[in-house]
Amino acid sequence: MTNPPRTSDEIREAYLRFFQERGHALLPGWPLVPIGDPTSLFTSAGMQQFKPVFMGEQDAPGPRATTVQRCFRTTDIEEVGDFSHCTAFEMLGNFSFGDYFKKGAIDFAWELLTQVYQIPLERLHVTIYLDDDESYGHWRAAGMPDDHIHRRDEDLNYWFSFPKDTPGSSGPCGPDSEIYYDFYPERGTAGAALQVDAQGQPTGGVGYDDERFLEIWNLVFMQLYQRPDGTRIELPKQNIDTGSGLERVACVLQGKRSVFETDIFLPILTEAATVLGYDYFNGDLYSHQAYVVRAMSEHCRAATMLIADGVVPSNEGRGYILRRVVRRAIYLARRAGVKEIFTARLADAAIGKLRGAYPHIAESREFIGRALRTEEERFVRTLEAGTHRLEALLDRLEGQAAVPGDEAFLLYDTFGFPVELTREIAAGRGFTLDEAGFETAMNEQRRRSREHGQFLKGEPSPLLKQIGDEHSAFVGYSRVDADAHVVAILKDGALAELVAEGETAEIVLDTTPFYPEGGGQAGDHGLIRTATGVFIVEDTQSTGGAIVHRGRVSEGALRAGEAAEAAVDFGYRAGSARNHTGTHLLHATLRRMLGSHVRQQGSLVTPDRLRFDFTHLEQVPREVLNEVQQVANARVRDDLEVAWRRTSYRAAVDGGALAFFGDKYGNEVRVVEIRDGDGLFSAELCGGTHVHRTGELGFVHILRESAVAAGTRRIEAMTGRAAEAHLLEQQERLARLAERLSTTPADLEERVEALQAEVERLRKQSDQLMRLQAGAVAEGLIEGAATVGDAHLIVARVDVGSQDALKDVADRVRDRLKPVVLVLAAVIEGKPAFLAAASQDLVGRGVHAGNIVREVAKAGGGGGGGRPDMAQAGARDASLIDAALAAGHRAASEALERSTSRS
Repeated sequence: MTNPPRTSDEIREAYLRFFQERGHALLPGWPLVPIGDPTSLFTSAGMQQFKPVFMGEQDAPGPRATTVQRCFRTTDIEEVGDFSHCTAFEMLGNFSFGDYFKKGAIDFAWELLTQVYQIPLERLHVTIYLDDDESYGHWRAAGMPDDHIHRRDEDLNYWFSFPKDTPGSSGPCGPDSEIYYDFYPERGTAGAALQVDAQGQPTGGVGYDDERFLEIWNLVFMQLYQRPDGTRIELPKQNIDTGSGLERVACVLQGKRSVFETDIFLPILTEAATVLGYDYFNGDLYSHQAYVVRAMSEHCRAATMLIADGVVPSNEGRGYILRRVVRRAIYLARRAGVKEIFTARLADAAIGKLRGAYPHIAESREFIGRALRTEEERFVRTLEAGTHRLEALLDRLEGQAAVPGDEAFLLYDTFGFPVELTREIAAGRGFTLDEAGFETAMNEQRRRSREHGQFLKGEPSPLLKQIGDEHSAFVGYSRVDADAHVVAILKDGALAELVAEGETAEIVLDTTPFYPEGGGQAGDHGLIRTATGVFIVEDTQSTGGAIVHRGRVSEGALRAGEAAEAAVDFGYRAGSARNHTGTHLLHATLRRMLGSHVRQQGSLVTPDRLRFDFTHLEQVPREVLNEVQQVANARVRDDLEVAWRRTSYRAAVDGGALAFFGDKYGNEVRVVEIRDGDGLFSAELCGGTHVHRTGELGFVHILRESAVAAGTRRIEAMTGRAAEAHLLEQQERLARLAERLSTTPADLEERVEALQAEVERLRKQSDQLMRLQAGAVAEGLIEGAATVGDAHLIVARVDVGSQDALKDVADRVRDRLKPVVLVLAAVIEGKPAFLAAASQDLVGRGVHAGNIVREVAKAGGGGGGGRPDMAQAGARDASLIDAALAAGHRAASEALERSTSRS
C-alpha cells in the first residue's frame, strides 16, 4: 500500500484522482463571486454551481462530477483568530446527478478514508438522521462498527436548499451523514454517545464535542422535495452532494490540532509572526499575540483569494465584506503594536502557497498587493480620523453614561472605525457602550445586505400566465423586422382586447425582433403595425416572463389576436449594436493594457453612447487612455469579424470567454467573439446585439474616465456617427474660443497659458492691495477700540472682500493690541460674514470666541462656531448685521467681565 497523502497539494490531488478513476468528470470550481447566481454574495459551498441542476432548472453536466471549490463564508469573521475558524477555505466534493445514491456515496467515502487516507478505523465516527436505516445498513456493510454510528435529529443531520424556518418555503431536501475524526479514541465510545442537559439540550458526544471530534466530510442525500405546506415527496431523481474541507483533512493527515498548524497556513503564519515580532511556535499559543497572528494570516489569505476573483474593497456588497476582513486584520495588528504596512507582505506569502492550485492568483499578484496597500493606508488614516471623531462625540456626551449604539455603529459602518476600539476608548473616558443599540443597528445593516444580495427570479406575472407560453420568440439577432401576432395587450394593469389612438399600453407578440433591455443594452424602439393601427414602441423590456413592448398608439387601434408587422428602428438598433461592440473592444483593450484584474462591473449601452464600469484601483492616466483608444481603433480599421455562437456554459468559460458575476446563465449560452488573426481579441458571454465587423464602428472615442466607487472606475465613450458629431462639435467650440481670444486653434493653448499668467499677476496684485486695505482697516479699529476692565473691545462692521481678509484684519489687531476681543462683520459676496477673535491671554482667562460668535450668528439668523481664539459664522440677511453686532457686543462684554473676575 502506498503512503497516504500528507501535504495539502497531495490531498487535493489524491481526492480528485480517486473520483476521476471512478467515473467522475473533473469540473472547474467557481470563482468566489458566483457566476450566474445573484442570490449569493459569495460561493460558499461546492454544490453552489450545481444548484440549478438540483433544482431541475438545468440539465446535469454528466452523471458524476468532482470539484475543488474555494469558498468564503462571512458568519464567523469575528471568531477568526481562534484555532479553527476560517472565512476562506477549500471544499473537496463529489456529486451524483441521478446516478449512485446512498450506498455509492458511503462506499466511496469509506474506501477513500480507510485505504487512500489510511485513517485508522477507531478514529472514524459517523452521524446519520434518526430514521435513516438505509444509511445505517450501508455504513455497517462497509465496515463501520455499530457503536461508531450515531443517530442525530434534524438540527444536525438534515439538509435543506431553503430557509427551513421560513413558513411556505419549498425545495429539495434530505438527510445527510457526517463523518468525524476522533482525536482521543482512548477515551472510549461512551463519550461519543449523545449527552444532554436537564432541558434536553445536547452538551456532548459526536457532533457536539468540538474538542474531541472534528467533522471532515458531509454526505448529503438529496431525495425529497418539501412543498410549501411542509409535506415532503420523493424527487424524480435522487442526487448526491458531498463536501470535505481540505483544511480539516490536512489537520488529520498531518497530525495537527489546528488548521493554522498545517502546511496551508504555515508560510503565512511565519510571515505574520515576523511582522508582529512574536515567536509563535515557541510561545504561548493561547496568548493574545498568537490570536492576532492567526487572524492576520487568515484574513490576508482570504483577502488575497477574494481580490484575485474580482472583489475590491468598498462600502457595499462584496466589497464591504472584503473591507471588514482586511480592516479587522489591520486593527488587530495595530492594537498589538504593528506599525508597518503588512497586508501585501502576507498576501505574497499566501500567493506562494496557492499559486500551484490557482495560477490566476499568481497572475494577479501585483494587483492584489496594490489593492491591499491602498486599503491599509486608507484605513490607517481612518483610524486616526475616527479617533478624533469619537473624542468629539464623547465631548458632546459629557455627563451621560453610555455611547449610543447608533452613534457607535455610524463610526463603524460609515467610517470603518472598529467597535472594539470605540468600546476601549469610551471605557477610558468612563463611558459604557450601548451594546443592544449597536446590535440593533448592525442587524438592520445585515438585513439590508441580505436584501441587496437576494435575487427574485422573474416568474411569469399572474396576468401573463393566462396567455400561456406561446409568445415572445426572439428573432432579433438576424433581422430587424418580423411578421407576428398580437398575443396580449396590457393596459392599466389588466389584459385588454383593444388599445385605441392616444392610449399607452404594453404589447406582447408571439414573435419579435425587438431586443429587450438587458446586459446593459437599452431596449429597442420601433413600430408595430396591424391592419387597424400603428403602435409606437418607446421601450422594450423583459418582464413577467415575456418580452413587453411599451408605447402608445399613434393611428387607429390594435386588437388582441391581430396579425402584425414588427419593425425595429434600424438607426436606433444600429447605434446600440455599434456601442455594444465598442464596449467589448474597450474592455478587451483595457485588460491587455492594465491587467487581467480588469473586469466589467456594469454597463449602459444606448444608441448615442456607451458606459461601463470596471475594477481598477486608481485613475487611468490620460496617456494610457489615449493608447487604449488607439489600440481599439486599430482593431476597428482591421475590420475584424464579430461572430457569435451558442455553446454550453462550461465550454464557453473553459474556452476563455468572460462571464459576468451579476448575470444569470443557463446551460446554453451565447458567446460573442472578435477574432484577431488566429487568436481571440475578445470573447464574452453576451445576449446583446452587435455589428458584424469592427469596421462598422467607424471610430471609437473615449469621452472621459472617472471614479464610481473605491476600486471601480468608469469609461464613457462614443462610436460611429455620434463620435463624429461630438468631435465636430468640439472642433467648432475650439474655433469659437480661438476667435474670441484673437488667435488660431493651433495657438489656443499658448494663448490660454498667457492669460493664466496674467490672471496670476493680477491676483498677486489684488492680494497686495487687500493686505494694504486690511492694514488700514486694522489701524482704524485700533484707534476706536473701547475698554472693558483691563481689556480692549472692538465691535465693528468692516469693508473687506473675503473671509481671508477678515481674518487678516483680526490677526493684525491682535498683534498690535493686547488683551483684546474683536467682533467683526462684513458683507462678502452679498452675504453677511461674522468673526470673533480673542488674544491668547484672554483665552487663558476663559474668553471663548466660539461662544461669542454663536450668539452673533443667532441674532443674525445664521450659524457658526470655532476655536476659543478665533471663530467664524455666516448668515443670509445683511439687514440683521447691526442686531448681530449688538448681540456680539453684549456677549463679548459679559465674557470680559467674567474674565476680569477670574484674573
